[in-house]
Amino acid sequence: MYSMQEFKVKLTDKRQEASGTKTFLFEKPKDFEYIAGQYAYFTLPELKFPDPRGKIRHFTLSSSPTEDYLSITVRMRKESGYKMTLDSLPLGAKIDFRGPTGDFVVDETDTRTQVMIAGGIGITPYRSIIKDVSDRALPNSIHLIYANSRVEEITFRDELTQISESHPNIKVSMTVSNPDENKEPWLGLTGRIDEKLLQSLTSSLQNPVFWLCGPPAMVQALEEVLEQLRIPQERIKIEKFSGY
Repeated sequence: MYSMQEFKVKLTDKRQEASGTKTFLFEKPKDFEYIAGQYAYFTLPELKFPDPRGKIRHFTLSSSPTEDYLSITVRMRKESGYKMTLDSLPLGAKIDFRGPTGDFVVDETDTRTQVMIAGGIGITPYRSIIKDVSDRALPNSIHLIYANSRVEEITFRDELTQISESHPNIKVSMTVSNPDENKEPWLGLTGRIDEKLLQSLTSSLQNPVFWLCGPPAMVQALEEVLEQLRIPQERIKIEKFSGY
């Protein structure tokens, strides 16, 4: 693991990633290294909108170590003074950065299939990992199972689809729980990620490792599903996104 570093990072771009979701890109400091899936702390110079949680947040780096920038991807919420302030910053603004940290990372020597289950903005560490595995042509086998309420909320939809189509070891399954609310037709999977869906997608795998990332309620529900499927704890990795 790389040691924590502190420096200022410059905001270089903002992207509308999906409905209600934005990516903020920062200049990558020279010689800064991290492992795909890790997170860092971002401290704003001041809050332009009130936020009881203050001006410090930790975010997973949605960028891959193979890319020449750092990025975070967040669900925008008007009640979050931190995010509203971040979005109001002009390009070129600098904010304090401290990182990397976290062990929600892939063991490159693990030959088992990594079943990465995400809900909503819980996709961010997986985007970093999948991009890294793809760019470096690592042998790891990954099956991403990603749930959203509506098609328009699927973050990194096109990119993840393209990677899965070009990389034989990466498979992506997306499901939408409220297909009737979509603005565009959806021919893919529907419904929440439950025991039936997991069994249909993973029953043929030999001793897969299950990764859970998303809102705490979703993660807890899926922990119970994996318990019902008798998946041992040593084959489960968890990251809960609270208060995002």
